[in-house]
Amino acid sequence: MTQDSGKKSSGGADHGALELLVEQATQSGDPHVRRYALFVLGRTGDPRLKELFLSALRDTDKACRAQAAAALIGLGDTIVPDLVSLLSDPDWRVRYRAAEALGEIGNRASAGALVRALSDKKDHVRYMAAKGLGRTGNSGAVPALVGCLEDENPYVRKAAVLSLGKLGDSLIRDVVRKHLDREGTDFVREAIRNVLSGE
Repeated sequence: MTQDSGKKSSGGADHGALELLVEQATQSGDPHVRRYALFVLGRTGDPRLKELFLSALRDTDKACRAQAAAALIGLGDTIVPDLVSLLSDPDWRVRYRAAEALGEIGNRASAGALVRALSDKKDHVRYMAAKGLGRTGNSGAVPALVGCLEDENPYVRKAAVLSLGKLGDSLIRDVVRKHLDREGTDFVREAIRNVLSGE
């Protein structure tokens, strides 16, 4: 197997090695082994491994779930419908990773789903949705992000501020500026100042 490119197609990989990696990713009792197998499999960029990566979002190990999300991000826009459907999963950790992956992919069409996730009962999911909306480039998300400036969780508010800074124009900056006087958390106030100064 050559090392010439960063990604390798599983078509050119040894089939036996690929099967072994799949086995390790799904059956090993050692989370370090599962995580590394997911990492290597993710590097193939093989869409046929989609279901394996989606299933790994339910791994008991946090680092394995993060690696599964990274592998799904590597599949790009083709995985967006699956990730959108996971935003309604009963497990908040799955919703969190799905929102993370959607944000990293940055597909404009996923903005509506991420806006809905801003109402999630779990603040971790709201945070990741607010963060991801800035990457979609979809200005239709602005009103919902403005609403997030009142979220009870300061990390959600900060993520909303930063995303508004990416999507915003002078009018949005005025809204953010007015919120500065009401914001009581120092690191959120700092984020607002950075957005207003164009940093």
